[in-house]
Amino acid sequence: MTHKKSISLLISIVGVLLFTANAFAVLEIPNTQPKVSATQWNAILDKAWDGIKERNIKPYSTDSGLVHRPKSETPGDAVSEGVGYGMIVALFSDDQTTFNTIWEAGNTYLWNNCYYDWYIGPTGSKNGNSGAASDAEEDIALALIFADKLVSEKRWIDYSSSSRGSYATHAQKILDCMWSTKQITDTGILAPGADWGGSYFVNPGYFSPAWYRIFKDFDSNSNHNWDNVINQSYTIIEKSPGYAEGLIPDWMVPNGNYYSGSLGYNAYLSGHAFFKDAIRTLWRIAIDAIWFDETRAKAYLTNALAFINSKGGAEAANFYQIEGDNLGLLVPEEDKWFEFNDKKDSSTWRYRREHSHLSIGMWATAAMAVGTDEDKIAFSKELSKYYEYDAHANFFGLITDTTGMLEDTLHNEMYFDQFLAWFGASLMSGVFNNVIENLDNPKTNEAGITYDPFVGFSRPVAPKSGFLTLQYQNEGILLSAPAAWQEVQWKVYNLQGSLVQQIQRKSLQLSNQKFNGVLLVKAESKYGTLSKKVFLR
Repeated sequence: MTHKKSISLLISIVGVLLFTANAFAVLEIPNTQPKVSATQWNAILDKAWDGIKERNIKPYSTDSGLVHRPKSETPGDAVSEGVGYGMIVALFSDDQTTFNTIWEAGNTYLWNNCYYDWYIGPTGSKNGNSGAASDAEEDIALALIFADKLVSEKRWIDYSSSSRGSYATHAQKILDCMWSTKQITDTGILAPGADWGGSYFVNPGYFSPAWYRIFKDFDSNSNHNWDNVINQSYTIIEKSPGYAEGLIPDWMVPNGNYYSGSLGYNAYLSGHAFFKDAIRTLWRIAIDAIWFDETRAKAYLTNALAFINSKGGAEAANFYQIEGDNLGLLVPEEDKWFEFNDKKDSSTWRYRREHSHLSIGMWATAAMAVGTDEDKIAFSKELSKYYEYDAHANFFGLITDTTGMLEDTLHNEMYFDQFLAWFGASLMSGVFNNVIENLDNPKTNEAGITYDPFVGFSRPVAPKSGFLTLQYQNEGILLSAPAAWQEVQWKVYNLQGSLVQQIQRKSLQLSNQKFNGVLLVKAESKYGTLSKKVFLR
């Protein structure tokens, strides 16, 4: 081997080692955002992203690359929301490979001429569920614009989709389509879908004024009045019946009234609650306060933080009612998600009232935007209780429940909750930052509050820790118990609660020639019991 070739090989090996050592670590761009426990949360963000890939992407051979929902009404389905969330987290995890994989899967399986269809089932069928979800469209566009910036700064390599072109080209296409398909109305209201809602009803949890400021600078079409979309978003928020408390309905009429119709994935209590759609308003508006110092954002978040502090602060993070005498009360304790469980089996129940990594992560964003140092520390400390630090977990949440409301890994979604907790933690750590501003105008990083929420904190790891892993195959599903489990007893139930199969072995093969529809699978051993809903067709 020549001397020159030896040097070349050495440089290549060093380059690979350097890449491997830093592979997929969070995207660290110096910024002056408020921060708390940044060092601790950044390490956990990286692990949690690995977990999302392991649980929500890799097990699925059908529609490979989409972010799947393992515990939805139809387990293993996917939605365009997951494309947007997955691309955003991949970007801030500095994981271009997975970013491209998710985007390409969305382009292949969901793109429908001028938007991404909002749904696809686990077998690849949309089952008539077409149409846009506007929050996914804007999130995907924002991710592509930031990715284009990383390419221009040579932090990421140049990339073009085989079907959609460059990051920037498709971002512009999405923005054009949001206007042409009436996802943005003639009056500047963000509608929840293409030519659906808008003047008649809106989902405030979709409003992303910080995104619209980014779009305004990027958009090549001067006829797109993004300033008007920003103003309309704040006007509607300020008309919310719970605005003084920072509480907003999941769905409402732009004039401030509740929407009386039946719609929406989370239209709980007829929209009279600050629930899983609306709680995202805190996060989306906090970004505008932190990135752009928007006074209207700060006013709303000040109301929200004052309200939650009046209820007990970080320990009170939850979902609340809005209407009449119930204003400010927790959602009813007895209300459960019966869409996702067996009514006869309490071990499968999930509760609507939820003090968890999801609700803490979202309320924490208000503290990061307008709170005191004590507020920020309190939310960092509370969120730390919902990460199994001693177990080096790759997810947010508890292995076993300690709240009495079944908010452990068996009962949480392991999809929506993971993303919302990730967004909250990344805003606390400063990783979720304005990529364009901070690359165009380099800053000296501010460390923020260096409080370590895990010092002296220890929780015993339950012996039943782990998951049932699932792999979709051509003719069915393979479920496997945790590696340490022995003598596993498998029980398979239909949704009527009837036992349809029982067998003892390490793994369980379910054939779609024998089973059809949704099944509840339980694995039992001396370590405990794990359950999982699966869908066969």
